[in-house]
Amino acid sequence: MSAASGSTLTETVTAQRRGAAFRNGSLRSRLILFAPLIALLVLVVFFAIVSPVFLTGSNLVNLVRQMAVLLVVALGSTFVVLIGSIDLSIGSIVTLTGVSSAMLVGVIGPGGALVGFAVGVACGLVNGLVHVYLKVPSFIVTLGTMFVFAGIALIITGGRPQGLRSPELSALFGGTVLFGIPTISLWALLALVVAVLVERKLVFGYRAKAVGDAETVAKLSGIDVDRVKVLAFVLSGVFAAFAGLLLMTRTNSASGAMGEPFLMEALAAILLGGTSLMGGVGGPTRTILGVLVISVLSNGMNLASVDPFTQQTVKGVVLIAAVALTLNRKELSSVK
Repeated sequence: MSAASGSTLTETVTAQRRGAAFRNGSLRSRLILFAPLIALLVLVVFFAIVSPVFLTGSNLVNLVRQMAVLLVVALGSTFVVLIGSIDLSIGSIVTLTGVSSAMLVGVIGPGGALVGFAVGVACGLVNGLVHVYLKVPSFIVTLGTMFVFAGIALIITGGRPQGLRSPELSALFGGTVLFGIPTISLWALLALVVAVLVERKLVFGYRAKAVGDAETVAKLSGIDVDRVKVLAFVLSGVFAAFAGLLLMTRTNSASGAMGEPFLMEALAAILLGGTSLMGGVGGPTRTILGVLVISVLSNGMNLASVDPFTQQTVKGVVLIAAVALTLNRKELSSVK
């Protein structure tokens, strides 16, 4: 066989391998893209059969109301996952924002909610600065601040629930609009629009994906990686703070454990929606599908009278399945 023939054969084999890799990647991408939608349809059909109440108007309104806070929390944390990091403190930020806002509103009026909101933003800034400038892995940083923020919330409240007495805030975030649509869901929709605009219309969105996809290449291309990382954590804090305000006004109270359920559910929604834990792939539009799946699952299990312990087990299995689906194992030299 001549050298030219050998070279041609090698090129042909290489091209075939690349084609196969492309097709496999495309198939996997389609699976990640459509899996949440398929899961959502299956759950809707299943729970409609199990419970005749599931598709009633009152339950659908309740479902929309319940998913609003989870959606806002998950949208903010999506940006952190996009850069290849993780924020375990989002539930505690929801709690700290909620209780501090409720206490301040009781002292200085509705304006206290803005101060409480600023507290949540500061929490995100602390996470980002410690992670970037002290070179501490995001998992460790936010695991620590998860306890710190939750502890501060318990200290300032003495462990006692805080009531909200503000007709102005209740009117702004509570109640319903046309066709019985909860006002809180419109605020969540606004948060979704903002998140999508940040991802697709601002330079930050492209840079966040670039950092998550290949941080070294992003640095070489002139991207200020540290600034992008800090901003991602600040955005996570902003959205978690807003979620805390929404939750506080929805329940007209705040407690030291109000944000706990949202950590696992938000992460499950983000990953189930198709945002990769490795970073660089996904975004808010995928997160909304994940939130729908988690919310329908929770609502349906409640209607089916599934006990809370079993519900936690199911959600844990969903989280593992979401990671298994979105994790690109070809980019890992080993799994630790």
